[in-house]
This record gives sequence, C-alpha cells and structure tokens, in this order.
Amino acid sequence: MLLMAGCVQPDPKARPLRVWTAFEGPELEAFKGLCSRYGQPVEVLGVPFDGLKNKVLVATPAGQGPEIVVGPQDWLGVFSAAQLLEPLPESMVGPLKKEVLPVAMDGVTYEGKVYAYPILLDGLALLRNPELAPRSPKSIEDLRDYALELQNHSTAKGFKGFYFDLRELYFSWPFFSASGATVFKSGGLDPGLTGPEGVQATLYLKSLRDQGLVPLGAQNDFAKSMFLDGRLAMTLNGPWFLGDLRARKTPYIIEPVPPGTHPAASFIGVNGLMVNQLSPRKQDAFPLVEFLGSKDCQVTMALASGRVPARRDAQAEVAKDPIKGPDIAAFTRVVEQGVAMPNHPAANAVWDPMKQSLELITKGEVDPTTELQGADRAIREKIQRMVE
Repeated sequence: MLLMAGCVQPDPKARPLRVWTAFEGPELEAFKGLCSRYGQPVEVLGVPFDGLKNKVLVATPAGQGPEIVVGPQDWLGVFSAAQLLEPLPESMVGPLKKEVLPVAMDGVTYEGKVYAYPILLDGLALLRNPELAPRSPKSIEDLRDYALELQNHSTAKGFKGFYFDLRELYFSWPFFSASGATVFKSGGLDPGLTGPEGVQATLYLKSLRDQGLVPLGAQNDFAKSMFLDGRLAMTLNGPWFLGDLRARKTPYIIEPVPPGTHPAASFIGVNGLMVNQLSPRKQDAFPLVEFLGSKDCQVTMALASGRVPARRDAQAEVAKDPIKGPDIAAFTRVVEQGVAMPNHPAANAVWDPMKQSLELITKGEVDPTTELQGADRAIREKIQRMVE
C-alpha cells in the first residue's frame, strides 16, 4: 500500500495554470498583474528570450512544460513540427479574424491552422529627427539622396544622414520588398530574394555604401548612439528604442520606410499565446488565452511595452494615451504596411547566406547576379537538408 501511494501522481488540475514568457521589465510586471486578475490561479515564469524556445522544446515532451507559451510567430513552425502546439478552436478563430489586423493572422497561421492568439506586434520604422531632417522622404531614392544632401552640408563632426547595419536582412528587408522581392515565391519554398528583384535591392544597398552613407563595419548599436546624440538624421529601429529616446528627449518622428517600385514592407513580429498540445489542461488554457487576448489586456500590454496591440479596438483605445498613444498609432501604420516574419522553419536557411551575400555585394567584391545565384543554391541545399 505504501508503494502504491508513492506512485500516485498529483492531479494537474490541483496546480495553477502555467505560463512561460520572455517578457521582462515593465512588460513582465504588467503581464503578471493581468494573470493575477484571472479567475483561477496562474503561475507566470519569465525566461530570457534566448533560452525560452529551447526550454519549451526540452521540457514539454517530458511533461514539464507550461499550458501556455508567449512568444513570436517564427517559433510556430518548429513547435508545430515537434507536435507541441494545439491549434486554436474554430470558435475562437472566426471572431479573431474580425478583431485583429490581417498581418497578425498571417503570422500565427501555419499550414492552414491558427496556432497562436496574437497580442502584440512590432516592426521597423524609419525614425527621423525633424530638427536635422525637416521633411519626409518620398521614395527610397529620395531617402538616399536627401540623406546625402544633409550629410554633405552638415558641419558637425561625424554626422550621418542615414545609417544602419545593412548586412542584416531584417534591417535591409524593406528595401528588398520595395524592389518586389519576397522571402519565398508564392506557394512554395523557392527562394524569392535571389532573382532580379534581389539584385535591384542589393544594388540600392551598395549605393548607400558607395556614396558614403553606410560605411563598412556599420553597427546598429552605433546607429542608436548617434541618433540619441543628435548626430544622425535618419535610421531604422523599432518600438523598443522609444524609451531611450524619451529619456534623452531626442526629437523623433516615426514613419514607414518610403516606397520603391513597390511599397516598402517591414518584417512584422507577431507575439502570441500558444497552447501546449501535450498539457493535460490544454482545454483549461483556452479561456485564459481569451482573457489575455481581450481588448483590455491588450491595451495594458501595449502601454507597458510600447508595441502595437493586435486588436483593432485596442489600437483605437491606446491611441488616446497622451504619452505613448501617438507613437503606437504611428507604429500601427508601419505594421499595417508590413508583412509577417516567416514562420516556416525553412526561413532559417535564408538569413546566413543572405548576410554573406550582402556583405560581399555592398563591398563591391562580387557581381550581384552571380553572388545571389550562389546564395540561391546555398539556401536550397540547406532547405533540402532540413527536409531530409
């Protein structure tokens, strides 16, 4: 009898619902506050972003995972392939499509199923110091030429007109989309960055180097520092940078990257609530998901983070806030113009080959067409190894 008593497993319904998230600072505190208002006990564990995905992949199959994971949409493909996620029921999906922006739904849909309830959105905007750059650029060519004009006429030491790390595809992507490129061609996993549209984009990025705007070795941390110091007229950054700008009282205007031959769409991160398929309490998790995805909860999280709420009614509400409202409204326009970061695992095959190609092309060491053909082969080979 003692042996049998020792083998009795505790009832999972007797413990709190578990939620793991990479939120930190004010976001985490706001999120914990919301969970404390739920009608049942909820245990929130904050995990550093770099470690959360692997923690879920290891702990969940062993029965030690949470009921809900809060994370970005580019984890969906990996988690789905590992059979760790429960799709949202259709009773939630139907209303959700009417409540949130289309880009949010794109981000949380994988192979035809909706695997997360979107709550917060972010992406890159063109940040412009109106005291240094009084007007808004009308096109990506105008952006380059205007920045060069500002730089050439400035008497400040080390002043830059436009500056960012163009080797990183996340930051250079708006210029690829402005040229008509896509990460993958429609309906499959054929690379969409390496054709004529990609060549056009890399030649534009090379012109930023050739004309002295973005030197070799440019770093985004340095761009942030220069913008804060009033030595940079325009850069690319996201809502996570705004707290520093307000603290330093650096003037700024938030606007979408101007168009090229096509609209310039930033990659949009979609942070959402995912339900653990292996949890014995997965059905208990869905009411908590609906609570945390509600208008009031999204308003609270948006104001704590400065990011855009996925719900339209929450966007209208946060826009009324006298401090963060105008900034969130401006980033909402950026998000509406953007495209969701790819959530297919094959996207992981794209980043490194493209970074290497951008480095070589913009340094003038290789022919763009030939180099991108090589990147195309490298991406296809990496995807093939994933499939095998």
